[in-house]
Order: sequence, then structure tokens, then C-alpha cells
Amino acid sequence: MAKSNNLNFIATYIFEHPGCSASEVRRALYVFKNRQIDENFSERKSYVSYFQQPTSGISHRGYAGKYWKKINRTRWIITESGLQKIDKRLLKKVRKINKKLCRAYRN
Repeated sequence: MAKSNNLNFIATYIFEHPGCSASEVRRALYVFKNRQIDENFSERKSYVSYFQQPTSGISHRGYAGKYWKKINRTRWIITESGLQKIDKRLLKKVRKINKKLCRAYRN
């Protein structure tokens, strides 16, 4: 299998944590790419295009709705197409990052 990319990470994270918010996933993706949250991470700007919904019939990237979808105003689940993007090699990493972020945002 090829090297994992952002789509693989996002799909794996949402599969492992169904009902998570886009903010949770984006923070986790940032940690995956950069080891920790730092001053370059923006809640409003980092990786938001992966979760943009179509407003005029087309979305910026087309991932939201295709690989993951909203189940309410802020929560996301994996779609059938998204299941193909899950990378089993990332499961342990996703769990570790989630624990790290839970500790950081609990305080």
C-alpha cells in the first residue's frame, strides 16, 4: 500500500471515533503532520477544506459528503466510500493522538 495521506488519516480517525467533530479531526491531523499543536495551528483555517459542504452544487474538494458526512450540525461519520480510505496501519497512531489531545483539551 502507498504512503498514507491526509484522506487516509481523516477517514481512519472518523471510523475510529464516529460522531467526532471536524475540529477534533483537524486538530488530530495537525498533530499527525506536525507532532503537536503549536502557534501555526488555526481552529478556523487549518484543514477546513476537507469538511466544506457543497453550497452551490459543488464543494471545494468534494470529500465531505463523499467520504464522510454530517449526522447533525457538528458531528461526522464515515460513508461507504470512506471505508475504502481507512488505513489499518494508522489505527494505533489515531488512538495515540486522540489520547494526547483529550488530555490537552481536558485541562
